[in-house]
Parts: sequence; structure tokens; C-alpha cells
Amino acid sequence: MPYPLGLRRALVLSAALIVTGALRAQTGLPPAPVSLQNAGAFQPLTANWQLAGGVAGDPRRDPVLTAAPGTGVLVCNPGKDKAARGHLLTAWEHGDLELDLEFLLTPGSNSGVYLQGRYEVQLFDSWGVRTPKPGDGGGLYERWDAARGKGNEGYEGVAPRANACRAPGLWQTLHIEFEAPRFDAAGQKIRRARFAKVVLNGFTLHENVELNGPTRSALADDERALGPLMIQGDHGAVALRRLAVKRFETGLELGVENLRYKLYPGDFKQVGDYDQSKPAAEGVPARFAHGAVEKSGKFALVFTGTFVAPRAGDYRFTIETGSLARLQIDGATIIAPVERAVPPGTVTLSAGRHAFRLDLRHTANPRPTLELLAEGPGLAPHYITVRDEAAGNRRGRRAGDNNKAVGVEPTDRVLLQRGFVPFDPRKRLYAASVGTPAGVHFAYDFETGTVLRVWRGPFVDAGPMWEGRGEDQIARPTGPALTFSGKPTIAMIEKAATGDWPDQPEALWTSQGYELERDGTPVFLAAMSELNVRDRLQPLAAGRGLERTLTLGGKLSSWSTWVLLAEADKITPQPGGRGWIIGDRTWFVDWPADATHKPVIRTVNGHQQLAIALTAGNLAQPIRYSLVW
Repeated sequence: MPYPLGLRRALVLSAALIVTGALRAQTGLPPAPVSLQNAGAFQPLTANWQLAGGVAGDPRRDPVLTAAPGTGVLVCNPGKDKAARGHLLTAWEHGDLELDLEFLLTPGSNSGVYLQGRYEVQLFDSWGVRTPKPGDGGGLYERWDAARGKGNEGYEGVAPRANACRAPGLWQTLHIEFEAPRFDAAGQKIRRARFAKVVLNGFTLHENVELNGPTRSALADDERALGPLMIQGDHGAVALRRLAVKRFETGLELGVENLRYKLYPGDFKQVGDYDQSKPAAEGVPARFAHGAVEKSGKFALVFTGTFVAPRAGDYRFTIETGSLARLQIDGATIIAPVERAVPPGTVTLSAGRHAFRLDLRHTANPRPTLELLAEGPGLAPHYITVRDEAAGNRRGRRAGDNNKAVGVEPTDRVLLQRGFVPFDPRKRLYAASVGTPAGVHFAYDFETGTVLRVWRGPFVDAGPMWEGRGEDQIARPTGPALTFSGKPTIAMIEKAATGDWPDQPEALWTSQGYELERDGTPVFLAAMSELNVRDRLQPLAAGRGLERTLTLGGKLSSWSTWVLLAEADKITPQPGGRGWIIGDRTWFVDWPADATHKPVIRTVNGHQQLAIALTAGNLAQPIRYSLVW
């Protein structure tokens, strides 16, 4: 049942004041862009690759990409001639690598990203696939051995956790953290190649996956410490842009010398309050770890010493702790505690030695934790503090990083899971998550009558609603999600030509809860003065989107009343009048050819809104359209 109106208002007010958790995890040092203004970063291009300013035509439906004039994008259309079906190879080689790129596929297209030209992350049009395999988009492709016999040639591939692929014709993002194989002085492999992380469209598909050898169709069957980055160009059309990398040198780390500690028992209000006190213990720790110092209860622990920077450049430091901590280098504060969080810090260091001080102030009941992570020019992210001998200081997810998951999955009927919905800048308190057996899900905000996000695959993790005291009360999406603006669906615009869309619901807007159909599908009910709203969403065929139907009745107010379909920096009509492309090919609005309503694109304050002006003449006609991603 919906919350009472008074409670709803109290919850909304409190949400504006609540800090919903620690500061958002921040990325490391920025990657270096690979210029696509020319082909200088690559080995000579074969005829199937060309520089372009973008993609034209209708890549959502056309199997061949149309290149727009200009530069900044690489477009591949494999030709029938074998000479025109070459791969894209970088002119440089890499070992450990972080890679970011955006790519676009046509219907049925097939490509792949080969780290060192040998280990493939599959790029494939897997839109609509319910249970992805290693050959689907984002999969780690199989190795291949014809000697294993027909039907058994492929082996050791790794399927993605979920299908995070977007529709053909949309730009997709890929992030890869790769560690090259290691070899001893005699050239014998002593550590396998490893994908530390693979993230497709913001969803983590793989973590800490090791490969025994090159995957199928690799540039070479051997393994080496270095190799070129390769994009497959002989299977299907693909466009690339915004390619950026961080290349790391094997074994390069920040050194630590002259390490000492001081321990101050007591309950100190601020970091540094103990500086005038006499330490209860001090000396040289057995290792750079808080566990190397005997302590209990509330305390402050100070490590001092010297960092040895192997190269000049920018260094980024991250402290992982549940307490307050501070890092100072050469007397300057690089990381300072901020409201129970410890945000990372970046500093420019010369090659050589730099004095440091690391403070930990512990007052909470949980066991103390303290780990210091560093990244620098050519230095992969690595722990400076010694975690333990078994784990070593390699980057990667630690055991126990995540709370216990409580999965909720719809099987034979639609599920409506009440709970707070995580959403920036504040979580939505009067909301629900809706899961369907078709594998297409969405989060709905009663306060604004809008769809907050949509996703496929797994439904929600209710762990934060049950773990411990369940204080967060969050139903977190567990599948790959696309998030919208969160603005009210219906609003009154005082100046129809220039008035911007409000961020908050109208004072006259009230949620009337929802009705459940026989299969559990909710129909959301609301009113704005004398205007009545029924809002229903259902999956499209093969889970390829959501169809939304808004049924309106009653009377309009004297103010101009509008329905918001989408908002973005840019909204472009689809070819053939089929609907609109939202943003920079981020998602689609599909529009019925026989629709009565005529949406318009409003341009206000530098952004665009796809909206419908309601009138007495069109009010009786339902508004039906599809969200496709």
C-alpha cells in the first residue's frame, strides 16, 4: 500500500538531508586518449577500415555502416575480398593494460577486442539473448583445438554474468583491466594472462579470470610479455571511438623506506589531536600493515617513512578503511577525511624520495582496516600496504568486499518489490522495482510518476534491506541498467516556448498507488488536480524494450500541461519516422505510425525534451510508445 501523504512528505524531506553512504568510488588516473584524427597510432589500415566523423544512415537496421565525413571515428565494413578483411592493430605493444573504448554494431555483427592480439573479449550483437554464452557480447571467447574432435573444438570460454549488450545502432562502452602473462628469465610462463575486470555498458561482466592460452582466431598461438592491441575486422561491421589506454610496466611500483610507527590509545575527536601526546608504543613495524602493531579499542596509529617514486609524474593514492585516515606527502595533505569518507587524492611527484605520514584514527566498533593503494605513470594500481602473503599486492577484488546478496527473481509472474531505489543525487524513497518473467525490469518513482531506470537480466538484490539492521532499505538492480533523468512525466509549463521542465513534481500531483493485474503487472495511478493518470509498462517481444501506455482522463488545468517522453542533450528523429534517437545514440523511443499525438522537440537551456502538449482534443487518446535500449 502507498505511504500516507504526510509520511511521504517527511520521507522526501529527510532524503534531502541524508548522506546515502560513503563518497562515490572514484576512478584512478585518467587514461591517455588514442588519437583517431589520423591513423598514426595503428599499423597500416586495410581497405575495410576508414576514418570518419561518425556514422550516418540507419545502423540500427542496415548491416553496412555509412561513414559520415570527418575524423574521430574508425569504421569497419568487411569486404568480400580477403584483402579487405584485415584486423586493426596498434603500432605499439602492451603488457598490463587498462582500455576504454566505445563501439557500435549493426544487426548481427561480430567483432572482438584482442588483448596482446591473443585474448579476446567478444563484441557481438547479442541484443535480446536471455542466457549469454562465451560467444555472446562481452564473453571471453573460447580457445580452439581441432584435434579435440568435431563439436568439441571450443573449450575454456567464459560467458558474461549477464547480457549487458545494447541494441544495434547504439554506442556502447567497454572497460577492460588486463594483466599480461609473466615469464621467468628462461622464458617459462610463471603466471597466466588475467582479466582483472571487464565492464560493458557500466556492468561488470568478469572479475579475476585467468586464461590458460590464446583464444580462437588470435594473432598468434604463442604467449609473450608484449603484444599489440587488435580489433577484429573480418566478421562484421563495427565502429570505434573514444579509445583510451593506460599501459603499465611490469614490476614497477612505489617503494617504501624508513618505515616507523607511533601508537596513541584513546578516543580522539580529530585526526592529529594526539600529536602533542606521548605515544604508548613506537618503533619499526614488521611490515607496512596496521595488523603489525598490537592495539585494541579506540586508538590513533601513525606511520611515517619515505616513498620512492620510480618516475616523475602524477600519482593517485586511495585509502581503504572504515575509519578516518589522512595521508601527507612532503608535508602537504594529499588525502583528508571528509564526513566519514576518505576520498582519493592526486599529487605530482618528482622521481626520487618523498617523506610521508599516514594517520589512522579508529573509534568504531568494527575491526580496524587500513590499506593504501597507489597508481602512477606506468605504475598499475597496487597496494603499498602489505595485505598478506597469500594475496600479495596485486590489484583485484578482495574476499568479503560485498555484503551477502539476497536475490529476488520473477519466474511465473510479475513482481513488484517495494523498497528505496538508489538514484543520484538522492535515493528515491517512495518508489518500487518491477521485475518481469521476460527478464526486462524497471524502477518507478511514485512521487514523480516516472521511470527511473530500466534493465535486463537479474532483477534486484534485497540484501541491503536485510543485511545487519537493513538500514539502507535499498532494492538494488542486479542487471545491466540504463538510467533516465528522473524528472516528472507530467508537468505544467507556464511558458510553453521557453519554460524548462521542473525537477520536482507539481504541488497538485498526488500518487494514488497502483492496481495489480492478474499476472501481477502494476498499473500506476495518479492525479494532478482534475487530471487522472493510468500508467502501464510491459515488456516488448524477446525482452527488447518496454512499451509504455499512459491513459489520461478528467480535465486539464488552465495552465499548459505536457507529457515528457525523453530528455537529452540531443534528440534526433529516426529514419523513416519510426521514432527518435535519444542522446548520442544512447537509446531509442519507438513511435507508432498511427499515433494520434504529435510529439515535439523542445530546446530549453541547452538541452532537448521530447514532449507532448495535452489538449482537450487529444486527452482521450492513450499515449503509447516504446523504450528501446
